[in-house]
Amino acid sequence: MKTEEQKDAEWASKTKGYLNSLDGPYHKNRLAMVDALVEGIDFTGSSCLDFGCGDGVFAEMLLARGARHVHAIDIAEEMITSAKERLRPYADRVTLEVGGVERLAYLPDRKFDHTFSLNVNAYFSQEEDGSFYKESKRIMLPGGSLVITHSNELFDMFTLNRYTQLFFEKNFSTPGTVCDVSTLLVRPDVPSRRVFGVRENPLSYPEKLRRLGFDPVCQEFSILHAIPPLMTPEIDFDDINKRTYPETIGWDAENKWKLAFMCSIFGSRAVARA
Repeated sequence: MKTEEQKDAEWASKTKGYLNSLDGPYHKNRLAMVDALVEGIDFTGSSCLDFGCGDGVFAEMLLARGARHVHAIDIAEEMITSAKERLRPYADRVTLEVGGVERLAYLPDRKFDHTFSLNVNAYFSQEEDGSFYKESKRIMLPGGSLVITHSNELFDMFTLNRYTQLFFEKNFSTPGTVCDVSTLLVRPDVPSRRVFGVRENPLSYPEKLRRLGFDPVCQEFSILHAIPPLMTPEIDFDDINKRTYPETIGWDAENKWKLAFMCSIFGSRAVARA
């Protein structure tokens, strides 16, 4: 179990890396996916929650498109400081606060037209994940949009590495028998970095949303890998700004299914049920 000091140090490191890469191709590709997810939504006069707001780049977009008010929350104080500077022209239409999932419990019922959580939910614990959806349903107005971008668990079948082994072990094991495909993989031991606390499969995620009171509308994908990562050893996958990211928006229906396996991130838009 990590101490609070260790957690704070980890978030400080992530925050620094995030702020240093905001103008790079990775985030541009990711935000293009988000833009496609919200296409057609009229934000004029709306009240929005931007959970895990980062430096406020998405909150700024919402306000520029006519949102009446944006409530922005982030667990990192440095992010909120950066967002405060970015959103200074909209100071009278934005509320900024430091906090995590626990802050949602203090928000009023049916306050928000739309809720956004972009590249945040994968860092939750299972308990936090459950609380997020429960509180989001409570604070949202019926018919409002819930937009989430998530780490794509299905991508693990394409990586041909340690994550592939973990995917088969988790999803295809049966009582008394572990589905071990490690002998079929050249490097079943890499990468060694920790796995996200919550992973989502884009094929099953719509059913999860329905179960929790949301009706799925659409999905999009980003961060496309043309071939499995281990087949491109010359690329440092931890250096997100030294890679190119092919366009993933507007693929024809016949080929769009491939994105579910070849993209490491997917996004979902659903509406809150009455």
